[in-house]
Amino acid sequence: MIEYQVPRREVAATVVLDDGRTLECKLFTAVSSPEGGPQLVIDRLNDASEEFVPVAGGDDRFLVSKPGIVTVQITQRDELQAMEIDAGRDAPVRLSLAGGINLVGRFRIVMPPERARVIDFLNEASRFVPLFGEDRVTLVQRSYIVTVRSAI
Repeated sequence: MIEYQVPRREVAATVVLDDGRTLECKLFTAVSSPEGGPQLVIDRLNDASEEFVPVAGGDDRFLVSKPGIVTVQITQRDELQAMEIDAGRDAPVRLSLAGGINLVGRFRIVMPPERARVIDFLNEASRFVPLFGEDRVTLVQRSYIVTVRSAI
């Protein structure tokens, strides 16, 4: 069925949906991006031209609505390395999300010094923001963030 064909690159992920379900799946991204190299999951999720993302769970292939995704946790090494940037300032944070989910990690803030506060970062960020942790990154949909506290 051609209407369900997906790009070739697969990235292992744990997806939490707004109805409380957790999907252990693979998200599909493009093999190449305009910036060079493979398309990153965060770029696919933040692509405003698409409202659905293709995934695979076991032998099943299906589409997930982006507005229904609360978080996407990734531990795949190549994806983590591509997302880690050396520039910017780390801001340790503790997030409380709708539905009672609590996360601790750090935002990597790459903004001009006069706009480098966590509030500036969140107000200018795309739909999904990366929260970096030890050997993982959690892509958090901003609209589900209820509170942000310092983790120091």
